[in-house]
Amino acid sequence: MAPPRRRNETLRALLAEARWPQAALARAVNALAAEIDLDLNYDRTAVAHWLSGTRPAPPVPELIAEAFTRRLGRVVSPATMGLAGGSATPAAGRRPGFSTPIGAVLTELCSTENDPARRAAARLLPYREAELAQSARSAGPEPRAPHGAFDADGDLGVVRLAVRFFSASFDGHGGQRTRSALAAYLADDIAPLLREQGDGAPRRGLLVEASRLSFLLARMHQDASVHGLAQQHFTTALRLADESGDATARAVVLRGLSAQGLALGHRQNALHAAEAAAAATRGGPDGPARAFLLSQLAVAQAACGRHRSARASMADAEGALAKGAGVGTAEPFTAYSPGSLEFQQSEALRYTGDLPAARTALANSLAHRSTADHRGMALSHAQLAEILVGLGHVEEACAAWNSFLDHYAQLHSGSADQAAGRMRQLLTPFRKLPAANAVLYRAFAMTSPSAHS
Repeated sequence: MAPPRRRNETLRALLAEARWPQAALARAVNALAAEIDLDLNYDRTAVAHWLSGTRPAPPVPELIAEAFTRRLGRVVSPATMGLAGGSATPAAGRRPGFSTPIGAVLTELCSTENDPARRAAARLLPYREAELAQSARSAGPEPRAPHGAFDADGDLGVVRLAVRFFSASFDGHGGQRTRSALAAYLADDIAPLLREQGDGAPRRGLLVEASRLSFLLARMHQDASVHGLAQQHFTTALRLADESGDATARAVVLRGLSAQGLALGHRQNALHAAEAAAAATRGGPDGPARAFLLSQLAVAQAACGRHRSARASMADAEGALAKGAGVGTAEPFTAYSPGSLEFQQSEALRYTGDLPAARTALANSLAHRSTADHRGMALSHAQLAEILVGLGHVEEACAAWNSFLDHYAQLHSGSADQAAGRMRQLLTPFRKLPAANAVLYRAFAMTSPSAHS
């Protein structure tokens, strides 16, 4: 006969401290699950079961812990709630200590992508808002001597080629097809190289490129709404940048963390990360990298209601891009196109509520984008269509969505899939309109199982 369950008084005390009724905790857990693309529909009865001693299956204990961590402003773990037991965080989900060598961190984290059991567990990790706040507050590295030119025929040259390849693949086709390959490359090739290199200029250059590759892998997971794991890769990229002593590499990662946090609704901490990114390169030369950082600062400021500051930051970004015109135009991470800057301008304008101006900025962005950038083109057309529907221009929106579908056909991208879902939701009320019906029919034909057989 199984022993009776013990009531979870620790969880009850946390509910009282948080001043949450049981239904509020259930809603918080459901919202956190949605952040990692997991559909949960808990209500107060589920919380009552947990209080009576039932232990939910993974990843729910981690989600409950994150809910209390955000509510109380201090770290709460499944163990402190009495929910560890068999539902403890899997090895793939544990954050390595800072004393762990960075090569070992890369091997451990990236090898999960090619291990089905560990991959499934890691993809259910919650997004941790406190880590975003900590990254924004953390001190930057001591400046170090530039790593200098690289030997195109040596290890660093080969890694730089890999950065170009994976960056182009992500822009052109989304992250789903090359994510496992990039993880394997980091674990099997980059981590051993980092262990072999001594502390010198070649290793610092390799650390910068490894940070860029980890950043790309984070973006690929973010694209698939695997936000907890994406955050781990961003954090690893930040550590690689810090070890390199390259302030710009650090700032780029902080910018990525800001964009991810903002997309998930953590506006204030996203602003802090954007501010830290811009501050890391303050006093340096203007150019594409500086414009890249300032444009995200403008979007985060607009999202937080600081509209005047947002306009000033966007003007500074435009000035930085103009002064650095022609610098690093062929290299990922050193280039920033006018089309990308205008997309950010549109984002900032949407936060201010100026949809007509956001529409104009998006149209300018599309005019400057490369047609090979299928992901950027698709998401820009989708956003333009959503703005047009909001303005009441449904037929124009249908034309934009048709352009979206042209590029969508080339993609394996979770973000594009989400945009397609929003398109169907927004167009369904207008399905009797011939243009809307044609777009919906085309979308169905592209996404039905027979289209992929």
